[in-house]
Amino acid sequence: MRSGFPRGFAIVLLSLCLTDTSAGQQSGQPGPVTGVITRPAREAQPQPSTTAPAPKPAPVPATAAAPTTTAFDRVSDPLVAGKQTFRLVSHLQRLEATSTQPADETTDWWELRGSDGRVIHRESYGVAFQNGGFEGTVQVGARAINTKLGSGVLVEGMDLPSAPNSGSWVQLFGFQWGPKPTDLKPFGPPISADGALIDITTDPRRPTPVIPGRTVFVMNDILRFRVWTGNFNIIYPVLINWITGGIEPAWRCVRSTNRGQIGRCSYPIEVEPRRENDLTFVRLFPEPDEGFTPKHVVVQPTSTIEYLEAEAPVVWNQDAKHIYISVSDPSGVDPGGVWLKIRIDGREGWIHTEEDFQAVGLPQSG
Repeated sequence: MRSGFPRGFAIVLLSLCLTDTSAGQQSGQPGPVTGVITRPAREAQPQPSTTAPAPKPAPVPATAAAPTTTAFDRVSDPLVAGKQTFRLVSHLQRLEATSTQPADETTDWWELRGSDGRVIHRESYGVAFQNGGFEGTVQVGARAINTKLGSGVLVEGMDLPSAPNSGSWVQLFGFQWGPKPTDLKPFGPPISADGALIDITTDPRRPTPVIPGRTVFVMNDILRFRVWTGNFNIIYPVLINWITGGIEPAWRCVRSTNRGQIGRCSYPIEVEPRRENDLTFVRLFPEPDEGFTPKHVVVQPTSTIEYLEAEAPVVWNQDAKHIYISVSDPSGVDPGGVWLKIRIDGREGWIHTEEDFQAVGLPQSG
């Protein structure tokens, strides 16, 4: 608030400068000092104030002192990538066990360093406390990557507490292809999914063509993520592009449906069916499109069900600090939602409603 005399502040001007004690009291200012002649001002008519009164300061709640922690560094084993050696240095804070809290530790900051000690990348998180313990913890590790096409370091972390099926993240640092050797650099921000990283492998859908007399390279190194749909997991591939020095969706697909063309790929799946011993049925579509006429197929307790693949609309959310992969809400980019291809007693087709998922032992959860 700008300083100044509030409106209505009465000043009586005599041959000497006189200070009005009543006005000072109205304004909340301290009274007159000794030796200054004062007298009451004439009663003034109340004037409407155009300045809101200053709010009373809110009471400050009493807080307990932060618990005492022990700080220390943790240095990884050598990480050899591209014939160079790197180390992950993590600075941690540790709380010793008490009668009410187990021992715990969290990463305050970490650095990826070269063999000469040069810092290639640094991340800081800070430490907060709640109820005598850490409000949240971060655990960080790293491993070297050396494929036929490129090399680098993968930093992996876990944030707790977190929602089920979440909290883990990875960040890839690599050597970008080019006419000149490059330094290790981040290929993007940390990436996470409604699931977790499975492994690093090659994309079977991007085979390297054989051309006599020529060496052909295809960017087919991928990070495979397990992504939850609400009923089962799809296996989602993320391409490591050593040429551009970045990561991106490995597959981009377009399917024609009765609603027009939509972006939806077919993915391998992981399922954990929990079937009930009830007689039921499913609507089995010949294609993952409601424009086709389904067949009603009976599902008996003794029926053999094979879970083959799925089509799902996947959203890649990226900004400067994070990449997040998730299966979109059915009302989002693809109103058709998630489709699952199954085989029931030899009859093959697609299902996609919650009732049908439940009928084959895949009820919604999570």
